[in-house]
Amino acid sequence: MPALQLLLSCLINMSITLLNVMAVERYRDMCRTSERIQLEYPFFVAQGKATTGSAWVLDLLESKLSGRPIRAYFLAKTTHWISLLQAPWQRARTTMLPGSERLFMAQLPLVFEVVITIQYLHNQIFDGKSGVTNRESISRNLLAANLLKEQLYRYIDQVIPAWAREQVIQSVRSCFEQVDQGQFLEQSQNTYSAYRNGQADWRQTMPQAVLQRVDLSAVGPFLDKLRQDLPIILHEQLEVYFHRIYLTCASLFVEATKLLGRLLKVPAKRMHTVEQFSVCYGLMRQLVNDNSDWIPSRFGLDTKTKTPADNFSDLRNTTLTLPLFFYLAAGQGGKIDYFLERQMCWSSAFENVVFEEILDSDALFKSVQNTRILAELALAHLPADDLNAQYLADSCEIVHWNKFLAPCLKHPAYQAYRKKIYRKRTRQLILELRRERLEQPALQKKAAVQWGQWWKTTSPPAIPRIHALLRQTN
Repeated sequence: MPALQLLLSCLINMSITLLNVMAVERYRDMCRTSERIQLEYPFFVAQGKATTGSAWVLDLLESKLSGRPIRAYFLAKTTHWISLLQAPWQRARTTMLPGSERLFMAQLPLVFEVVITIQYLHNQIFDGKSGVTNRESISRNLLAANLLKEQLYRYIDQVIPAWAREQVIQSVRSCFEQVDQGQFLEQSQNTYSAYRNGQADWRQTMPQAVLQRVDLSAVGPFLDKLRQDLPIILHEQLEVYFHRIYLTCASLFVEATKLLGRLLKVPAKRMHTVEQFSVCYGLMRQLVNDNSDWIPSRFGLDTKTKTPADNFSDLRNTTLTLPLFFYLAAGQGGKIDYFLERQMCWSSAFENVVFEEILDSDALFKSVQNTRILAELALAHLPADDLNAQYLADSCEIVHWNKFLAPCLKHPAYQAYRKKIYRKRTRQLILELRRERLEQPALQKKAAVQWGQWWKTTSPPAIPRIHALLRQTN
């Protein structure tokens, strides 16, 4: 036994070392992507006829670009992945297109960061974040978003290569439309009052064309697992929630992926796995964000687009997210119920009480664990033998540890949760999913470029087995 324990300890230490090395390498790689965008940024600024000298228009965008923007990085790394799926002659053609390297490595990453910045400006209004709560600040955000959108279209029209311009404009417009429809769905249907009033006809409030764009097949088995965990009365609201976060978050990753596939001339069958990954990845990022919304401001945790005072915005707006689904399923009652039913007005003085309550209910811990399940599903789509895919995989480590998780996992309530059956059963499922994912044979790069093979569908062999494992929990 001592020898076995020593071996296990060595293996764990080696794994931690490898993860740390990869994290450092990814950080450097993200910095290189950011540097390319920074070099491109003056060309975007030059198109700002109405924003010259208007720092209030560009300050949020510049704040995002000064860090390591994840959507830009996703786009740069996914470009490398999709290029492996190209036909040999298409890869040669791409390198000969004027401005192709700049387009894929700098311009498109910048375009999608501008898109998400405009979304953030709107979201600050909807959620009352970053102090955008009075007429003056709301007006400023609206004007900044409008000016940035016009500047973005001008940049695409004047700077993006002609051979890609029309496709880029179509994707950008699709992103804006889906995000706006998602915001409408959140305001009208993804709330506690809507849930209490019944939602059998919520799909009738959305344009059919928009609903048809929401493809949740990539996470179907995961949703089945959640339905098994939650009472049937919450199932319809769960459907609303995932449609909403697909539109407001995942759609940007999906549209970027589809755009790359079209520009690189990769057949739809070859793009299937990449698109499925983009859905899982985008939804996973939103779940991480929703989990982080429960941290009191006293911890002083923030991001480039989020202040410590912005936390608890979902509860303040009675927006139902995955932690609240598990809280409602527990049915234990408390201060959170009063805020959901608007029987009490929110005050920052209640932050600590609500934080303790959501932890004591185990709801947040269950949400975090299920987010890790979704991460395993996302990771299973990635090729195992490509460095750029490994960088994308490392960015999924955020589900296991991030600064917003620290106050939760260090809390005494987590030690109590670790002993409970749900935690042990879910942890075992995560380990089984990971084993299936790691056991799948590496996809050989050569297979992706062999003549006569380029049009065939690429499907990681672990996906059916992972789906089966998730369904076994039902």
